[in-house]
Amino acid sequence: MLVLVGLLLSGCGFIFNQPLVGPDGTVALFVNDDGTYSMLPEGDSHLVLLRDGDVVSRANVFSSGDSGVLDWSFDGSQILFVETEQDEYGQPIAWSVRLSGVQSDSVPVTLFRTEDLILSPMFTKDGDITYLDLKDDSDLPRLTLYDRAEGTNKVLRDDIVSYRRATWDGALLIISETIEGSLKLAHVSSYNVMSGEATEAASFFLAEGMEEILFLLPASFLWDVASVDNYVAITIYDQALITPQLDNSDDQPALYLINTVEESALKVSDAGVVPAFSPNGHILSYIGAAGEKPDIPVIYLYDMDRQESRALDNTIGASSLFWIDDETLGFTIDNKDDTYRVMKVSPVTGEVTPLLPEI
Repeated sequence: MLVLVGLLLSGCGFIFNQPLVGPDGTVALFVNDDGTYSMLPEGDSHLVLLRDGDVVSRANVFSSGDSGVLDWSFDGSQILFVETEQDEYGQPIAWSVRLSGVQSDSVPVTLFRTEDLILSPMFTKDGDITYLDLKDDSDLPRLTLYDRAEGTNKVLRDDIVSYRRATWDGALLIISETIEGSLKLAHVSSYNVMSGEATEAASFFLAEGMEEILFLLPASFLWDVASVDNYVAITIYDQALITPQLDNSDDQPALYLINTVEESALKVSDAGVVPAFSPNGHILSYIGAAGEKPDIPVIYLYDMDRQESRALDNTIGASSLFWIDDETLGFTIDNKDDTYRVMKVSPVTGEVTPLLPEI
């Protein structure tokens, strides 16, 4: 199951085109012009919105490069995406941060273009943009704020390897890096964009390759922040938590659940990726491993109250997942031809139906 990470790392520098759920439950993604969906699209594609069983195409919101919807605005009226330019060998050489409305007459505009690697752009509540800017392989990404009114970029911190929005009032959860002697340490902290204050909740050793995994993979593949109850779920490869300490820590890849207020933690699974909390925070879903080896990916549901996991029927082969609402979980399955099926499943009944009709 954890081969997933190795496969995704083959796309380093590319933009992952993941289905993204907006404030009203609308799912946005880019679809190839032939109607198929790719996590790493190549060629021409356009925006598609999935609403209440309907497929709404926005052919006017198009891309000729590698693209993916990366965030919705606070009010759900706009999407943010990045489009890459590639050289003759298909490698990305420039990144454009673009914005578009989601109405039938919407036309995308470019906010700015750079030859530095742009990672994880997100809206602020006021409509400005935070993102990670990687200027050189020897440096760490810099958390940067783009002021749309002024057209300026301001560096907030220069030691961030990954981050996620905690709330719309300027609170982020960040993973920063420090070096102590020959060791690299990662620190999970709450961070306020307005004040610059940070409060550490957990830390772990950065094993070889973990640094690159954190900032080159989409954050949603490795960690999530609950909208309630101060929980963080994080997958750590090759290392265990330093703080909060656990009695049963070992050196196996693991999915941890951290309570940032109580400064406590527990291990949810020895092998789990793509953690995602349900909107009400009652369930933590993740892709775990099944089978004799085990090496077969399947979705698991972890009950936050009972502290128990169960496999979700009919989700074998899942490669990513996302909550649409408390009663519906979306997921993708690799067709083994660079395209994916986009499905939805009921966590209660296990019934699976297509979310994006197959062509």
